[in-house]
Amino acid sequence: MSLKRTGVVRFDSQDPHQGGWMSLEGAPARRINGVGALDNETLWWTNLGFQALYETNLHRTSYIKRTTYLTSWNTTGEFVGQDEVCLAWGLLTRSFPEQLITEALAQIFSRVMEVCRQRYGLDIGAGVPQYDNLADEIRSRLLPDMDAHITPEVDAALGASHQSYAYCWTQRYQEDDHVTVQFVAPAVAYARDLLDTVVPAEQFDFLAAGQLPPPSQRRDWTLAQDRPVLASVRVANVNPDYASVIAFGNGARGGSNRRWVTHPELLLLSRYAEVDIDSIFLFGGYEYLPDSLMVPRFTALQAMTPTAELVASNHWIGLSRENPYNLEKVRDVSQRALSPRAAWLNAVDRFQMYTYAIQLYRAGISVRRYGAGRITAVVPKYNYRHCYEIASSVGLLAPPTVSTDVGIQDEIQRYG
Repeated sequence: MSLKRTGVVRFDSQDPHQGGWMSLEGAPARRINGVGALDNETLWWTNLGFQALYETNLHRTSYIKRTTYLTSWNTTGEFVGQDEVCLAWGLLTRSFPEQLITEALAQIFSRVMEVCRQRYGLDIGAGVPQYDNLADEIRSRLLPDMDAHITPEVDAALGASHQSYAYCWTQRYQEDDHVTVQFVAPAVAYARDLLDTVVPAEQFDFLAAGQLPPPSQRRDWTLAQDRPVLASVRVANVNPDYASVIAFGNGARGGSNRRWVTHPELLLLSRYAEVDIDSIFLFGGYEYLPDSLMVPRFTALQAMTPTAELVASNHWIGLSRENPYNLEKVRDVSQRALSPRAAWLNAVDRFQMYTYAIQLYRAGISVRRYGAGRITAVVPKYNYRHCYEIASSVGLLAPPTVSTDVGIQDEIQRYG
């Protein structure tokens, strides 16, 4: 069934049978008494989480999307989904009541879906979007065929190398005196740079320990290869000045002990740790992504809008994950094919965000995690200025509310 419009709902709680605010494409919001008030000719973006949808059986209603539909890279924490978008654009303040927040999100959602119609052919008038997140919707249109399984051994190694976020080892702190702040790289420019990297061709050779140089020469020999390397490694004695930020393997897939790393991550680890290499997959060569996979063109002014940022982020993140469920109908995500392209983009993302994270860390800012084009830091609740200035100086963007809080704190200190 085709749809006619988009809309946003912000329920008062995670119970969709209670009241809330709804807006159609940014029109004045109005109160509703529950999910029964929603028509079936609208694509609804709600503030409901995964659990709320499943517990009420709403996950079977394809025109009702969960809160993380536009931000599927972040599903845990205090601010996810709609609230993450609100935080990024300064909407979660007393200046904006729920009615205005709903209208603003409805405008953003409408514009994002219109760009997706123009650039990717994602037309809700032709049918209900079938994926539970926009990254997979875009991926399925950029690459309508699923990434193929290579061999069980290569598949397992690629899967083991894939890690969405690096979780740092942080010092203990008093939660009452600190808050978490998310800094982000400018999304459109970041996506362009990321997709301008080279990725491996799928042909490969396997080299066991006996086919590699002696252990003392193995690392330098591997790093010098002009073909992409996926290496099985043992990591020890990480430089203590960097160990907590590198935190190798912290954040890997549940129950796994990471041993496989891509060439970019091997380069990073080799600078700061002892790395022993047991075996490698050596891919056929590097190649650039085709023009058809590049981020849509946005003007400098458009790139500063939430629409462009959300489209660009979903674009590259969709290309850096395993096959979406509708392309490979396997419930266990770890059993879906993960291409060398996806593994390399994911590794380059963490490599890039590490370069930001280490600068914050050196400046005395505690970094909790990094990846997906963003960094979560732990900062003193009453002293934002230092972290704000450092993050801005290295090229990261802070939530707009931080600058307001800095001004308030400065005034309090001036007259305190």
